[in-house]
Formats: sequence, C-alpha cells, structure tokens
Amino acid sequence: MNGELAQLVTLVTYGNLFLHGKEVDLTSNSTFQYISSLKFARYKSTKETQGVEIAGSVMDWFAFLKTNHVSRLWNVAFAWDRPDLPEHIAAAFAGSIPRAIQVDLPGGYELWYPLWQTGGPEGKPWHVEYRGLMFSNSHVHSAPPMGLVKQQLRKNIAEAEAFARRPQVDAGQWADCFSKSLELLNSTNPVQPYHADMMPDTGFDLEARQVMAAAAQSYVFGGMGSWNDMGFADKDLNDEYQKVTRELYEAVKMSIVMASNSFAK
Repeated sequence: MNGELAQLVTLVTYGNLFLHGKEVDLTSNSTFQYISSLKFARYKSTKETQGVEIAGSVMDWFAFLKTNHVSRLWNVAFAWDRPDLPEHIAAAFAGSIPRAIQVDLPGGYELWYPLWQTGGPEGKPWHVEYRGLMFSNSHVHSAPPMGLVKQQLRKNIAEAEAFARRPQVDAGQWADCFSKSLELLNSTNPVQPYHADMMPDTGFDLEARQVMAAAAQSYVFGGMGSWNDMGFADKDLNDEYQKVTRELYEAVKMSIVMASNSFAK
C-alpha cells in the first residue's frame, strides 16, 4: 500500500469523524511512523513558493478546520493525462500521482495537496507539507453505489488472479495475494493487511471496510520486486498483462477513494 495515499486516507477518514464531534487519536497511527516533520500551509496561488503555516500537527489542523466551520473532507483523485507513462507505473514513485484532500467550507472549497520530501533522520526520512489552495468549485465526483464499486473490484481482482495462475505466467505468490483480496471482500471482519489503522472503528459500514481492505491487499503497484516489475517476452502475453494491470489499478484506485469518502455520521 502506498504510504502517501494511506496517510491521505487516514486524514480524510479520521478528520470527518473529528468534525462530527468524536475524539480521535493519531499519535501512534502507522501512516505517520516515518514522518520527521508535518505542517499545513495555505497558499494564494501555485506560483507561491512559501505559504502561511496554519498548523504543525494533524490535531491542530483538524481544530483549525472545525473552527472554520468545515463540514466535510474528501479524498480527491485526479485524472491522469500523461500518455508517455501509465499511472500504474508512475504510482511506484514518490509524489508522482496527483491527489488531494478537499475541504468543504461555508463559502467555497479548499484543496490540500501533499508534498513529500526526504531529508529527515534515519528511520523518519520524510518531511510532509499539505498545501491548501481555494477553489470556487468542488472537485468531488458523484459516487456510484458501494455495491457497484465492490462488484468491479471483485471482477478485476479475479482476472488478475486467473492471469497470475496461468502456467506461462507462473506468479503463484501474486495469485495467492489476489485470492486473499477476494476473501477480504466477503469477510465479516475485514482488516487491511497494511496500515490497518487507516480507517477508524466507527463511521464506515461493513461494505466500505471490505472494499478498503481488499483494495489495500491488491495494491501491488510498487517498484522492483512488485507486480509492476514483471514483463513477458511474448508480445500477446505482455499486452494482456498490461491490460490486466491497468484495469486492476483503476479498480483499486476507485475503491480506495470511494471507501474513504463513504463516511456516514
């Protein structure tokens, strides 16, 4: 599971819980374990190189949002527009995928973009800044029913598992990974295999938790040694692998966004 995405999911899911009057504690949350410094700053435009810092911790940011009468947080995934580099390949690199948290204010919308930079000490190498920019329009797309999201995710995971089990592919370890994902889609107690604390214990129904857990289990889009790192000499087989991978990535991406946005007070 991508650490940047996992942290953004955590901020959205716990942030909505906090805004609706619940106590939250992210002191030991796994998505912050490698973070040396964290800040939230507002910018007037993308041309600015230095914003106005408004919070130096998650809880201070949550409190700032509540004071400013924020009603909701959203996980926003943007469209990919680079034909030279597939998104599922770019996902292996830090900061390569555009994503943001949308904050719904009484008079508009604010997008908070994560910026991850190295330079911290060993064990906590990351400095993270969330940069806020105001917009007059919402960037949140209408959500399909969670049942349809789950159905599409199941279909693409099953296709990836079937492909991995083919003798000419010989990727049994990945097939087992996808098999576990399908089990999580049916589990009455689904737990994400990575960053199990991305979602709070309340505020999300079973179907959303199943989708999130299965999607996290199927997030296989890393660098060397990952599902992304395969390739086949046979052109037809390689083309099929690329198609299966691209469709799996889209389903996993959509599932994580929709599950994290499904908070119900």
